Amino acid sequence: MNVLEVAVYAMVIGGQGQPFKCVESDLGTVNCTNGLSATIGEREAIRFSNGVTVSKNSGITLSNGVRAHLDGAGWLEFSNGIGVRRDSPFRFRTSTGFICVLTERTMAECTESH
Repeated sequence: MNVLEVAVYAMVIGGQGQPFKCVESDLGTVNCTNGLSATIGEREAIRFSNGVTVSKNSGITLSNGVRAHLDGAGWLEFSNGIGVRRDSPFRFRTSTGFICVLTERTMAECTESH
């Protein structure tokens, strides 16, 4: 997983109230301006500062009870009402009007699409 994927999950977990950025630090953590930070642990699990863990071992599992499934149109639908779809290797779109883009190798931004 990379900083862009961390940003997408930070948006799913933390909500989409305002645009935000996530930046990978030299210490291996990812700090997001929406108040969340994360580390990537064993088996590519993402551990967020609010206690939520995202695992991609067999499907996508969030420790806070939010579930995800892939619909027939290619959207990853989360049980909290947010859908996410990869537009390109460096860009994700949400069903709620946000776009997350890898702007540098160590930075991603999630902004409202217009």
